[in-house]
Amino acid sequence: MNVRIIVLGTGEKADALIIEGKLSEMPSIGDNWKFDFKKQLKNLKDAKGYLLVREDSPQLIEGCMIFQEKTHDHVAGCLIAYAFKLSLMRGIGEYKGALYFKIGEEKKENEIKLMTLYSTKYNAYRLGDSNIMAIYDEDGKQLIDRYLNYTVNNRLL
Repeated sequence: MNVRIIVLGTGEKADALIIEGKLSEMPSIGDNWKFDFKKQLKNLKDAKGYLLVREDSPQLIEGCMIFQEKTHDHVAGCLIAYAFKLSLMRGIGEYKGALYFKIGEEKKENEIKLMTLYSTKYNAYRLGDSNIMAIYDEDGKQLIDRYLNYTVNNRLL
């Protein structure tokens, strides 16, 4: 997947890629990382590692993550609701109370399926014919109520 990252110090944007990483490519503490991705990936069932690298220096890993098959529900809903809540608290201008995100899949049919899922499950709207989705106003507040506001012994936490 093609992405853009920002160079600290200059503010310039740099073209980058998120790619699946082989076990042998994953960074570890021995590579001066603070987390042993190689060991964790090796020990996790049904997990895949992903690397973020700049296009002009693909041998240098800028970021890394491990994705494991689903073991919990509501994870995406909680994160999306929290991102919308942040837009209410910290958003400025047109970004206050609005969440915009881009869907990027290698295959167009997978992109369409994912956009349909976000529309159905999270009330996101597709902006025109683009791959940008948005959640506004009441739809976002419903997500907050559903995923972030929960009660214990009839008390809202």
